[in-house]
Amino acid sequence: MIGAAPASAAAPVAAANGAGAGRRAPRRAAASGGGAGGDTLASPLQGTILRVAVQAGATVEEGALIAVIEAMKMENEITAHKAGTVADLPISAGASVSTGDTLAVITSAAQ
Repeated sequence: MIGAAPASAAAPVAAANGAGAGRRAPRRAAASGGGAGGDTLASPLQGTILRVAVQAGATVEEGALIAVIEAMKMENEITAHKAGTVADLPISAGASVSTGDTLAVITSAAQ
């Protein structure tokens, strides 16, 4: 084994690269079904509204299709993040949306 480094020489490199045994992966927020909670369903991406599948005042179940957004030639189905009534629907087909824009406000039946 001419030219091979001893096993002990590799350990400092691994530690310097952050591969030490005591190092943990960074904590990340848990992924949710969409939106940031509450009543507002926010757009997860920038794009163009191709189709709005509900009307204001409609009762929806969690996971029901709300709208379809086209982004980078892909159609993305946006679904309800909770069951309730669509109180506000400030979008229309052909409109552009940015990440974080309100797509719908869904109020719970208890409210």
